[in-house]
Amino acid sequence: MDAENGASSAESRAEPADGSIGSSQSFQAFRPYTTVSQPASESPDSSGKPNDIPRLVTRNLSFHQSKNKVQVAHNKGWSVFNLKRHDWFHVLLRQPTNISLLVLIGVWTAMIIVFAGVYVAVDRQNADKNCGLSSEGTRFGFGPAFAFSLETCTTVGYGLPNGTNSFFERRCGSLVIIIYLQMVWSMMFNAFLFAFFYNRLGRCETRAVQVVMANKAIVNMSPESQVRFQVRIFDVDAKHPVVEAHIRFYAVHKARPVPRLLRLLQPNDELGAYLFLSLPTVVSHHIDIYSLLHPPVEAPMTPFGIDLRQVDSAIGSREEIICPICSESFGTHERWTRHVRYQKIVESHDQFPTEHTHLSLTEADLQPPLYPLKNIDELRQYFKEELSEIICVVEGIDPLMSGTFQALQSYRYEDIVWQDDAGYAPCLQLDKKELTVNLDRFHEIERTSKARPVLHRAQLRSLRYHDSLYDDKPNPESE
Repeated sequence: MDAENGASSAESRAEPADGSIGSSQSFQAFRPYTTVSQPASESPDSSGKPNDIPRLVTRNLSFHQSKNKVQVAHNKGWSVFNLKRHDWFHVLLRQPTNISLLVLIGVWTAMIIVFAGVYVAVDRQNADKNCGLSSEGTRFGFGPAFAFSLETCTTVGYGLPNGTNSFFERRCGSLVIIIYLQMVWSMMFNAFLFAFFYNRLGRCETRAVQVVMANKAIVNMSPESQVRFQVRIFDVDAKHPVVEAHIRFYAVHKARPVPRLLRLLQPNDELGAYLFLSLPTVVSHHIDIYSLLHPPVEAPMTPFGIDLRQVDSAIGSREEIICPICSESFGTHERWTRHVRYQKIVESHDQFPTEHTHLSLTEADLQPPLYPLKNIDELRQYFKEELSEIICVVEGIDPLMSGTFQALQSYRYEDIVWQDDAGYAPCLQLDKKELTVNLDRFHEIERTSKARPVLHRAQLRSLRYHDSLYDDKPNPESE
């Protein structure tokens, strides 16, 4: 995990006098993969221009954040009414507070009116009995009935409108049943209101607005000459860390706008892609030959629908280089080359025939495989033509309410800085008592050639303002 991207520094490159992000720098010679051509029928637009699709995650909050809603609708609302009827509580809970409040007040008022009508009907059916609703010889009107129904709904100890307790007598049993039913309904409705407003006010999804992501994503070059896509993330409520926080990236293509997963290297998605959000963290995705941000290529291994990472083969997690002679697999091309050269010595000594042996492989066959594109301009053009946006999803558990929430952010072409030596500006300040995150610099991007030199592990013990983790400007509140 890159904490504040301070542990990485690109090679020194010439930079503009003003220090601004300029055009992409040129790289050493490389052999890019040959892009697989796509039939015209598979292109998003027959005219060659890709169709633009609406943004799925809009930025509609301050600090360049979103309300964590996906802009997707359907046109079969009434067809799924029966499905929503089985989940009416969550449907109502999803409504805006003012709408749900009006609906609940309307239901409560309607039930008071219904019981008021029942009291009027009971009084008329028992006109020969004095049950305390009205005096003898008079009828119980709707106004007094509504007041009596309201009184019954909001309290327990009260008197009858006529000032008697005759409804306790046996001849007024129907009135006792009606009052009992209204009080039971009132008790249940009050319990529902308590649960509803507790869930409405304490819903954990609102906790997601404090998880902020950088305004601009970055496509840059790592010290290992690997192109990567990076986003910086931070939890504003840093003193109370989010439980089990982890992250996922999705790529949305214009031709088929179904989000597809992007593999993460830092934090490693094989370990759950867990985050410690109390400090600004840079999340990295390597744009290798298997990445959806890379133009389609003929990879050495067919993924068969599985999302792969090229780095896994390099470190021995799997092997993708297959020897065409003996079918032995290797993690890197260098290992395969050594294998072939050794086998050629052995086979030559043992006088093996040239055909169908390692002796048939020439030095031209041992040339390094075509590496992923390292030209950021080509990757930028591919993104502009083929991709719509990248969606970032941060999931975690609120330690206060013990509920899961999701924070969403998206990056389109105009939200990405395409520069090989770009990096997020340091925003940590070391005070005497604690670390302080300077959110005024959270969105800033600078050339990494301006960053301080990277220190070795043995030197990290004496860090103060000396490395790129920290901002050189002291916090005025600490003085």
